[in-house]
Amino acid sequence: MKRTAIILAAALAVTTARCGRGDQERAPAPSERPAIRSVRITMAALHQAGGVPPGWRFTVPPGDVGAGRRTFADAGCPSCHRVAREAFPPPTGPGPELTGMGSHHPAEYFVESILTPDAVLVDGPGYIGPDGRSVMPSYPDLTLRQLADLVAYLKSLTAGGAAEMLTAAPPAEPTSYYYVQAYDVLPGRLDEFEAWFRDEGARAFLAHDGLVRVDTWVDTTRDGPSLVTVLGFRDEDALERFLDDPATDLLGQKFDDFIGPHAHLVFRRLPLYHATALSAP
Repeated sequence: MKRTAIILAAALAVTTARCGRGDQERAPAPSERPAIRSVRITMAALHQAGGVPPGWRFTVPPGDVGAGRRTFADAGCPSCHRVAREAFPPPTGPGPELTGMGSHHPAEYFVESILTPDAVLVDGPGYIGPDGRSVMPSYPDLTLRQLADLVAYLKSLTAGGAAEMLTAAPPAEPTSYYYVQAYDVLPGRLDEFEAWFRDEGARAFLAHDGLVRVDTWVDTTRDGPSLVTVLGFRDEDALERFLDDPATDLLGQKFDDFIGPHAHLVFRRLPLYHATALSAP
């Protein structure tokens, strides 16, 4: 919630910085704004819920991919980031490759990465400088329109990633959106966790319309959390309904009672699958 507030405040700052200037664009009338799925709530209920509706998160305005690509180029992003199949000059800076990144992060994460680069510091070469801060510069002069377009372009980068270049596409699935968390079970809680999921958790998850499957893998080949749980949703609307449902918070709290700190990620392609082209027999 704190990080979401930072994102919203920064986005508002980008917008209001233009107020009072002669080049201020005309504000669109309500009938001209893009249609979105709204939440209706009384002010009293809003205050009781902590100032935001239950399950609320910042929604990035829809943007134009082509305009976002131009903003990406004009802002000098290709000097640090490579994007496969793009005709940008080879990068000379330290930024990570962005090929396929649109499948790995939700739009809100890209907004925060652009406006507040130090909010998430990723360990590894090309991410953190000698001063302990992100090597990514901030862009306070971006307009809200440019920001939305840039995020739309980044979200469009869903193909050509390392997994696609190495092997065939994931197998056909009845799911198209995936909610993923990597975690470790708290010491001594595994038996309780398994019993809760068997007797209550699985049924509660699958009761949500459009949540098709829950899969958990164990990966002990690397440092960090060893369990990965993937919730597979039929489409984006099903994922949004799940996240907006107040019952999801209660279900998440019960799940979190058994596990350590973790993050949530959203993917638009199956995040874990068997690479048959690199397997034998």
